[in-house]
Amino acid sequence: MKANTGAEATPERAERPRVAFVVQRYGQDITGGSEYLCRMVAERLTRWYQVEVLTTCAKDYQTWRNEYTPGRGRSNGVIVYRFPTIQERDMARFNEFSEWIFSRPHTDRDELRWLDQQGPVCPDLIEYIEKNRNQYDVFVFFTYLYYPTYYGLKAAGRPAVLVPTAHDEPPLRLRLYREVFERPRAFIFNSHAEARLVDRRFGLRGRPYRVAGIGVQVPHSVSGTRFRTQQGLDRPYIVFAGRIDAGKNVHELIDYYRRFKQTHPRPPYLVLLGSLGMELPPDPDIIYVGFVSEWEKWDILRGAAVTVIPSFLESLSIVALESMYLGTPVLVNARGEVLKEHAVRSHGGLFYRDYEEFEAMLDFLLQKPDIRRQLGRQGRQYVQRYFTWPRVLARYRAVLEAVRGKS
Repeated sequence: MKANTGAEATPERAERPRVAFVVQRYGQDITGGSEYLCRMVAERLTRWYQVEVLTTCAKDYQTWRNEYTPGRGRSNGVIVYRFPTIQERDMARFNEFSEWIFSRPHTDRDELRWLDQQGPVCPDLIEYIEKNRNQYDVFVFFTYLYYPTYYGLKAAGRPAVLVPTAHDEPPLRLRLYREVFERPRAFIFNSHAEARLVDRRFGLRGRPYRVAGIGVQVPHSVSGTRFRTQQGLDRPYIVFAGRIDAGKNVHELIDYYRRFKQTHPRPPYLVLLGSLGMELPPDPDIIYVGFVSEWEKWDILRGAAVTVIPSFLESLSIVALESMYLGTPVLVNARGEVLKEHAVRSHGGLFYRDYEEFEAMLDFLLQKPDIRRQLGRQGRQYVQRYFTWPRVLARYRAVLEAVRGKS
């Protein structure tokens, strides 16, 4: 089924520059990191640009099943074109093929097969970009990893910006991504660590870029006690917020936490916030709250003694910035260069490399409330200095205008 989304579907031609954001999923109910970043930036740039999002009909990143209606619509003031995917992802088959391709000699054709298996395969989206590329002033592609970016950059044939959201992972070492990083005229990174990683791997070769990140905006009426009171908690708690699965290294966090409990009387509760993608052990001190509203999330983060981020595959970590803004120190996995950089640059958190360091750092933070408060103040100052929306949007606009000026 083809969506009726040709250039004739947009009768108005605004005086503002027309910018296309290309992303694998898009929607108010999609919480993925790069997708959330894309939506937050798109909604706020409409003040200066006619922003149009080109995306798929998929909602679930594991299957890419078509759930949204194809065609043209609006979301929070942003024009959205949706195109159907033509195949669902078989995760078992894909994981097996990934294990093979990351560890064995293979051909370029094998890598393209891997890209198709990963998806989301959406040829109508690529065809739309190719036919309508002259209708846009700039294309902005979010996330280097997926089919829409690889083929979309080829189809655009015009000034393009890449927001890679890259971290050091096996796919980044595949040959096909050299082409992805050669095509953009400019880049927007989420952290200095990500910029260094891309430069080491592919070379920026003098192309313009900015480290932008994401803006953090918290309501004034956040409560640091409401969640603890509602849950009837008689001890402090630490929190993890995000996708609860092995990809975020949550299994290691739970293992470390349960080992910590064995040697520390009256340990803090561990609160898990987000979508559940793994089996949790039966433990009365592990509290799974699932998806909650934004207001509840702020309350939970504000009331925590520490926010723990065990993942080492991050290009930004929005939760780290949100926690620091709220005055909650972070304890992060040092194997993640981005997270360690946040902790060091902000003086708003600590980091660990193994269980012994995790135990020592967590015990130190729990026993030193004055240090927690000091780290919290420093973290908040860091976010206010670098990650407010006016600052972030100014960096995006600088890159877009630089690219437009060269076109």
